[in-house]
Amino acid sequence: MGSSKETLVAGEGSDKAVLEGAGAYFLSIVEASRDCIRVISPEGFVEYMNARGQALFEIEDFAGRNRSRYWPDLWPDESRAAVEQALRMALAGEAAAFRALCPTAKGDPRWWDTTVSPILDEGRVIRVLATSRDVTGEMRSEAQRQLLVNELNHRVKNTLATIQSIASQSLRNAGVDLAVRGAFEGRLMAIAATHNVLTDENWSAASLRQIIDGSVTPYRSNPSQLTISGQDLRVSPKPAVVLALAFHELAINALKYGALSSAGGHVDIGWAVGGGGQLDITWTEQGGPPVLPPERRGFGSRIVELALPNELGGAVDVDYRPEGLRCRIHAPLAALDKVDAFMPLA
Repeated sequence: MGSSKETLVAGEGSDKAVLEGAGAYFLSIVEASRDCIRVISPEGFVEYMNARGQALFEIEDFAGRNRSRYWPDLWPDESRAAVEQALRMALAGEAAAFRALCPTAKGDPRWWDTTVSPILDEGRVIRVLATSRDVTGEMRSEAQRQLLVNELNHRVKNTLATIQSIASQSLRNAGVDLAVRGAFEGRLMAIAATHNVLTDENWSAASLRQIIDGSVTPYRSNPSQLTISGQDLRVSPKPAVVLALAFHELAINALKYGALSSAGGHVDIGWAVGGGGQLDITWTEQGGPPVLPPERRGFGSRIVELALPNELGGAVDVDYRPEGLRCRIHAPLAALDKVDAFMPLA
C-alpha cells in the first residue's frame, strides 16, 4: 500500500468516506504507526486497516478477508466477549481497552493490547478507532517466568519436606527428646505454611491474617479459643516468614504453659494502624493457668523479642501477667512492605 492519499482511499466508497477528509498529515501518522490501526463503522464493521496492521496480521487480501466484516467475528471465541464489550463502550462514547488472543490470517497465535476509542463529530459517535499492539513476546516471557516460579516453588516445598524427614529421623535415631523434635518440626511447618501463602500470591506479599491463622490455628483445641481481628494487610516475603515464626512460638508457648493449655483458655490477636503510620499488634491470653516469667530465654523468646523487632525496625513488649501473657508489637507500617506502597488486601 502506498503512502499517498489517493492510494489510501482507493477501493470501495466506504474507505473514501472514512479517509478523504482526514488530510495528508493524519494519513501519514496512521501509516507510520508501528501498530495495527483499524477504523470501524457505527455498525461494527471494519472499514479500514493500515498497512502495518495488515502486515502484523499477515493479511494478503484485506478487501476480500477483512473489509466490511463485523469486527468481533474476526476474533476467536475466547476473545469475542472482550472485543464486543470494548466496541459497545466506544460506540457509547467511552474509550476502552483489552488484552486478548487473536491468530494472524496464517494461523500464528498472537496476543494483542487493543485500545478502542470513539471518533466524534459534534458530540456524536460516527466511527470507532481501534489500535492493536502485538504483545506476544511479553506474554510468552510472562508464561516462561511463571513456569520457572512454579518449578522453584515446587522444589522449595520438596526441599522443606526433605529437611523435615531427615531431621525427624536423625533426631529420633540420636535419642533427642520428643519435645525438641516436635518444636523443630513445628518451626519447619510454620515456614512451609507461610511459603504456601506467598506462593499463592506469586511471592508479592502475604495476608497478615493468613500468616497468623496458619501459625496459631493448628494449636487451638476448638474455635472458641482464638479470636483474630483487624483489617487484613499485606506483608512482603521476608517479614512474613519472621512474623510466622514469632506467632508460632507464641502459640507453642500458649499450648505448653498458657491459655491454649486449658479448654477454657482464650487468645485474642488484634491489630490496628495508628497515627504516623504505626502498626500495633497485640497478643492477649486469658483463662489459662497462672503465668510465671521464664527462668531462661529459649529460642522462641529470641525470635519474638530479638529477631522480630530487628526485622520490623520496631519494638516488642512481652508482659508475663499472672492472668495471661500479653505481647505487643509496635512497628512502622512501611516495614511490612519495603518495596511497594502498603495497601490493604482487596
